Amino acid sequence: MTKVVVSGVGMSPFGKFLDRSMKDLGRVAVDAALADAGIGVPDVQAMFFSNALAGLITGQECIRGEVVGYPLGLAGIPIHNVENACASGGNALHLAWLAVASGLYDTVLALGVEKANHEDRQRTFSAYAAGMDVEQGFATGDGAGQERSPFVDRQARLAATLFDERGVTMEGLARVTSRSLESARHNPFAHRRFGGSPQDVLDARVVVEPLTVLMSSPVSDGAAAVVVTSKPSARSVDILASRMATRPPADQPDAPNAVEASARAAFEQAGLGPQDMDLAEVHDASVAYELMAWTDVGLCAPGDEQRWAMEGVTEAGGAMPVNRSGGLVGRGHALGASGLAQVHDVVRQLRGEAGELQLADPRRAVVQIGGGVVDWLTAASSVHVLGKG
Repeated sequence: MTKVVVSGVGMSPFGKFLDRSMKDLGRVAVDAALADAGIGVPDVQAMFFSNALAGLITGQECIRGEVVGYPLGLAGIPIHNVENACASGGNALHLAWLAVASGLYDTVLALGVEKANHEDRQRTFSAYAAGMDVEQGFATGDGAGQERSPFVDRQARLAATLFDERGVTMEGLARVTSRSLESARHNPFAHRRFGGSPQDVLDARVVVEPLTVLMSSPVSDGAAAVVVTSKPSARSVDILASRMATRPPADQPDAPNAVEASARAAFEQAGLGPQDMDLAEVHDASVAYELMAWTDVGLCAPGDEQRWAMEGVTEAGGAMPVNRSGGLVGRGHALGASGLAQVHDVVRQLRGEAGELQLADPRRAVVQIGGGVVDWLTAASSVHVLGKG
C-alpha cells in the first residue's frame, strides 16, 4: 500500500458558539489545514466529512458535507459523509487514509464539524441520547424531564466499576481530571481554559454520583481538519496505522471490546506496541472513560490505574503522557470533530509546535476515540498510530 502522511492540520476553538454556523466553524479549520499543508482547495481530490448531531440539532441531514464544503470551494469532488457518534472524526480519518493508501487519490481532506449547543438544551440532550440503541435507552434526570445526557449515567457506572474492580478512588479520578484541566489552560483551542486543582474537581457540582461536572467533557461546538496525502514533506507526520472495530457479538463475552480490538489491530499494523509510544490521546468523554482506555489500548495494566493516577504517570513529566492537549474533558468535545482535533494536537506535538504544552522530542503517538453505545459497550472505536522520521 502507498505510504500515507498528514501534511496539514487545522482547527477552530472549541466552545459554546450559538451564533456561529457549521459553515463558519468549518471554514476556520479548513483554511488553517490547507495553509499548514501549503496547498489550495484545487489540490483536494476528495473530502471525508464527519458530523454526528446536525440532523437533530440544526435539521441539516443527508448532505452535510456538501453544504459545508460548497461555500469553501470544495465542490465537484467526491464528498463522503461519515456519522459514527463520537468516533466520527476518527472514522473519517480512517477512510481518508484508506483512500490514499489504496492509490485512488494523492491528497484528500478529513473535516469534522459539530454544532452541539442549542438554545433549547433539551434538544441537545435528546440528540446525545440518539448515540445509543434507542430501544435500550434509559431514563435520566429527576423525573421532571431529561436534564442531562444519558451518557453521564453510563460514565457514572464505569466509575463505579473502576472503584469496585480496579481500586480507583475519587482522589485518583480528581488528579487525572486536574491534569487535563491544567493542560487545557495552555491550549488556545480549548473550551475550558480555567484550570483546576484536584480539590476544585472534587468540590464541583455532582452530576451523577460519583462524578462531578468537571469530570465529564463539556458540550462543545467546533471543527478540525486534517490533510492526508501520499506526498511527504519535511513537516509531514506518518500515519503508521489506522484501524477501526465495533462492539463484539453478545454471544462472545470474552471477545475484545471495540477499543481493545482496534488498538491491537493498529499496533500490529504499525509493527509497534504500546510501550513504543511517547504520548497518547484517548477518549475521555469522562475521566472514567479515560482510565478504561488506558487499559483497553494496552498502555496500562489492569489494576494499575490508581497508581498511574496518583504517581502522575500520564502527566507531562510521566512515563506515558496522555491527553496533553487537555483531552475531551479540557479541550472540549465537539463530537464529529473530536477525533480529528486529537490528531491536530498530536501532529503539533510530533513536529515540536505545541508551545507551552510541548513534550521533549516525542516521536510516536497513539490516538484513540470511541463512539456510541450498544448494550452498554462502546459501539465503535478508531485507533491511529502516528510517527515522525
